[in-house]
Amino acid sequence: MNHSRRHCLLGGLTAALLSRAAGAQETAYPSRPLRFLVGFAPGGPADGVTRLFASRLQAQLGQTVIVENVPGAGSTLAVARLSKMAADGYAIGFAHTASLSIGPSLYKNVGYDPLRDLTPVAKVCEYVNVLAVRADSPWRSLADLLAAARAQPGTLSYGSAGIGSTNHLSGELLAAKAGVKLTHVPYRGTALAINDLMGGALQFVFDAPNSAGPLAAAGKLRLLATTGRSRHKLYPDLPAIAETVPDYEFRGWMGVVAPPGLPPAVHQRLTRELELAAAAPDTGERLAALGLDVAFGGPQELTRVIGGELALWGPLIRSLNLTVQ
Repeated sequence: MNHSRRHCLLGGLTAALLSRAAGAQETAYPSRPLRFLVGFAPGGPADGVTRLFASRLQAQLGQTVIVENVPGAGSTLAVARLSKMAADGYAIGFAHTASLSIGPSLYKNVGYDPLRDLTPVAKVCEYVNVLAVRADSPWRSLADLLAAARAQPGTLSYGSAGIGSTNHLSGELLAAKAGVKLTHVPYRGTALAINDLMGGALQFVFDAPNSAGPLAAAGKLRLLATTGRSRHKLYPDLPAIAETVPDYEFRGWMGVVAPPGLPPAVHQRLTRELELAAAAPDTGERLAALGLDVAFGGPQELTRVIGGELALWGPLIRSLNLTVQ
């Protein structure tokens, strides 16, 4: 065999071995446990969603998925930490409307740009709020409530889980779109606001269907409307706010993000695995128990949603001079 032919064969063999090694490296992912950060304490919908998808990923990937609770600053603390972690597919994080669409405008030093400093992996579910009044309230429709708000500006008060929470901004959006003045009362959690509503200290609240629904069924609350663009499948007889106030819509979402610069093959794998997890037979039931709807969307869809919401919430938050240190 002449020298040049041997050189060719050796070169081809080396290339083949390198290619196979690269392929093995790709197929080896994941070869160790994953960390799944969530910006809330254990318990509650966000933690529940994170643990549901962590268990699905663990079963599908054949690797342990460790849920790390990093509560603080409306879940932005966990996202900020995630944005600075290694982009190797072994660190992923829970993200939602508050942390990516509201937090960057609400907090002075949030520590990340939601579109630049993270890799969008997937949107997994969505949710709406319901507008609830006391069962013995004189208002039987949203039109009734708005008429009262126009007759006595600022006298109708509503409670929320805190400044910048989605049930707070659902109310601010209603005030802006309907052209009425409402008084917001922040609480440390929606449950406290519900107690004051039932006690007569508040006129209405926005709340999740899975907590307000049972209270309405028990005759303690009356639901007037949902915040989605159209009626919710759980409440086909309950009008959407948009039926009375055109162009009103609040629909929150939850999903998964990773640090910036995630390798394309790992990115695609994680998105595919989350899509499989969302499509699992009992995922819908598990999410419905938390007041959520399965609504899978890939990275491009998640980027589009975040961009659209930043354009909605940013100007509203600035117009209200809302800031949280």
